[in-house]
Amino acid sequence: MMKRIRPLPLLILANVAALGLLATVELSKPAGAQAFRPRGTYTAASGRIPGTETHAVYIVDETTQEVIAVQWDPRSRQLQGLGYRNMSTDGADSLRPRSN
Repeated sequence: MMKRIRPLPLLILANVAALGLLATVELSKPAGAQAFRPRGTYTAASGRIPGTETHAVYIVDETTQEVIAVQWDPRSRQLQGLGYRNMSTDGADSLRPRSN
């Protein structure tokens, strides 16, 4: 005769294991990239790419002063990254004296 497994102790053991896993995940430190980046405030605008008939979407992160440009590729049905600029660096470069 086979010994019957009682479901209540097995269920309690499974719940204790799940609670331990949840506590480990919640109490662990955040990853380095998540810990120091401030929450962004975004603005998006579209515009024509000079010299072409296509348009791009320019997305500005006002908190970090960064800009990216993307465009939609209908053939691959994906966004393609066109470029990135750091506006803080560009602003500092414009104030730097230039030698002729």
